[in-house]
Amino acid sequence: MNKKVCFVCHANICRSFSAECFLIDFLKKAGRNDVEVISRGIYAQSYFAVPSKITDFLASKGIKQPPHTAALLTREDMQSCDLILTMTEDQKEYILDRYAEYSDKVYTLYEFVYDKEESIKDPISLSGRSFDKVLEEIYKTVKALSEKIQFGNLNPGK
Repeated sequence: MNKKVCFVCHANICRSFSAECFLIDFLKKAGRNDVEVISRGIYAQSYFAVPSKITDFLASKGIKQPPHTAALLTREDMQSCDLILTMTEDQKEYILDRYAEYSDKVYTLYEFVYDKEESIKDPISLSGRSFDKVLEEIYKTVKALSEKIQFGNLNPGK
């Protein structure tokens, strides 16, 4: 059975988009083609562009940035996705305020992977090592998520 995972952040150009690219790459390398991965933002606008520092970081991981248009999370996304993973608790609460009926599939990334209440900082205003640290955190956490998925574990926590 195919599954669909959606990463959500603020603008859909840094955290959620990077997480999408990382998970697609990890699953592809594992030979998994039964999981669709998308990303959205709660305040995304189609004219928001992916910063070059994201493109550079993806390239450092051997990932060629795919074409991307920032997109808002919609009710259709909520209905079609099996798992919605936010970067912060505030984003999770924002989504649950609007789509309470889907509460069984909305988690923060840290909550789902590590059973921790922790947020991933928005790196958009950061540079250098501070920026890389946040992206490495996303990379490491999405890698752990990919391992859960590979073992058929789409349940929250360790």
